Amino acid sequence: MIDLNNIYMHGRYILDSSLHIYNTGSGIEFNVCANFLSIKMKAISNQQDKAWMRVIIDNDYDNALELKFSSLEEFVLLDSKKEEVHNFKVLKVSEAIESYVDITNIELKGHYLDKPVYDKTFLVYGDSTVSAYGNLGKLEDEKTLFDTDGLLGYCYLTCKEFKASMNSVNGSGWGVSFSPWTTPKRRPLLKLYDKVAPLSSLSYDMKNINPTLAIISLGTNDSYYIIEGEENKTKNDLIKEFKNDYQKLLANIKKDFNDIPIIMVYGVMKERHNYQVMQEIYEENCDKYNLYQACIEGDGLGVSSHPTYLSHKKISEELIKLIKEILNEK
Repeated sequence: MIDLNNIYMHGRYILDSSLHIYNTGSGIEFNVCANFLSIKMKAISNQQDKAWMRVIIDNDYDNALELKFSSLEEFVLLDSKKEEVHNFKVLKVSEAIESYVDITNIELKGHYLDKPVYDKTFLVYGDSTVSAYGNLGKLEDEKTLFDTDGLLGYCYLTCKEFKASMNSVNGSGWGVSFSPWTTPKRRPLLKLYDKVAPLSSLSYDMKNINPTLAIISLGTNDSYYIIEGEENKTKNDLIKEFKNDYQKLLANIKKDFNDIPIIMVYGVMKERHNYQVMQEIYEENCDKYNLYQACIEGDGLGVSSHPTYLSHKKISEELIKLIKEILNEK
C-alpha cells in the first residue's frame, strides 16, 4: 500500500491496493533522506503497450531519468553508501488514452522529509494540444510514444514557470461535444469534467483541487466534426450545441471554484475556420465568467500538423505573459 502522508499528488489519481496515475503531467513528488529508493510500476494498456514516466531529481530537468515500460518493473532511483537528501518528482510524460500507470510499491531505506507544498494549481482540460502530440517528431512522421513529450507541452511548461501543480484531463482527438477522431464520435470531454481520465468512468473528488486558474484548450476537434457534418443536423445546429456545451464546462468550473480566472486557448492547431466561433463564445460569456481568451498559433510542423517543441515553448511564453497580468505578477 502506498502511503500518501508524505507524498504530494500532481493531478488526478485513485488509491487502492496500488496508486493509479492517469493524465499527462500527473504523478508524485516527495522529499527523502535515504541511501536507497526504488519504485515498481506497470502500464495498464489502452492504445499503447507502454507508458513513459520521467523522474526529476532535485529539479534537475536536464538530467532526468526516462522510464519507458509495460509490464511490472522495478526502477532503482537511489543507491548510495550514505544517506542523501533529495527531492523526487515522478511524472507522466505520455497521455491517459495510451495507458494508465500503476505504482505498486515504493521501497525506501531512510525516511521521508517534509511533504512538498504547492501554492498554485492550474486546472487544465484539453486535447492533443495539452498532451503535446508529436512535438518531437516531424510533419510526415507517425505519432508514437517516443515522439510525444507531454512535459515539453505548453501547458506543463507554463505550470513549471509558475511553480504550479497541473491537474489535467486531456485526450488526443477529443472535443468538448464531438470529434471525428473518437469512437463513438459523440464522446464529449465535457462528461469527463469530474472523472479521473478519458476512457474511465471513475469519479474524482473535485474538493481535492483548489485551483488558482483554469486553462481550456478544446474546440479543434469539435470544429472538424462540424465541417464533416451530421445527418439531420445543420452546421448551425452543431455550432450551437458546441457553444452550449462549452458554456456548460465554464459553468461547472464556476460552480465548483467560484470566480477563478478561466483562459480559453485556441489557435494552437491553426484551426482558423473556428476562430470566429471561439470569439463568439468569449464575447457571449466574458461578463458571466472570469474569462480570458488566448489565440496563439502553433507552427504546425510536428506530427500531423501539431506544434513542435519549439512552438510549444513559444506558446507557453505568450501564455505566461497573460497569466502574469491576470495574477498581477511581475
